[in-house]
Amino acid sequence: MYIIGKVIKPHGIHGELKVNIITSYPEHFQELEQVFVKEESKWQAYSIDEVKRSDRFVLLKLDDIDSLEEAENFRNHFIYIPENELKTPEKDEYFIHDLIDMDVYDENSGYIGKIKEVMQYTSNDVYVIKTPDEVDKLVPAVKDIVRRIDIKQKRMTIRVIEGLLD
Repeated sequence: MYIIGKVIKPHGIHGELKVNIITSYPEHFQELEQVFVKEESKWQAYSIDEVKRSDRFVLLKLDDIDSLEEAENFRNHFIYIPENELKTPEKDEYFIHDLIDMDVYDENSGYIGKIKEVMQYTSNDVYVIKTPDEVDKLVPAVKDIVRRIDIKQKRMTIRVIEGLLD
């Protein structure tokens, strides 16, 4: 199972969920018939009644979740899909879950840290890299900086320009 979103909070009184999009393919939500939520270490499938999408969020109405109180039970839960529902990435595109915990190296000076988060913006994504001394460094996901990504080796090589990691 792969995460495509996280429920932030209920929306309205009819059981809708406000979901933060955590996928490189937000259109997943419109194309799916069901999603999964892990409840007490068991997978629970929910049919999707309706999807409304904005830039960073989705309003998701699940079948049989019809009240604010029922929707409240989903707060902070992740929304999952099975592997067979994943889209195949285009050239030079990657799943966020493949980038998390990837080792990041400067092409000249060696190890920098591990990717802990991918922040998605309209212009480009930003990688949050946790250094060995527990400092977060922000690196834009642009071709001038990111030189190579090896998914199998879980390794990214970047070109550090002046001021990038200060």
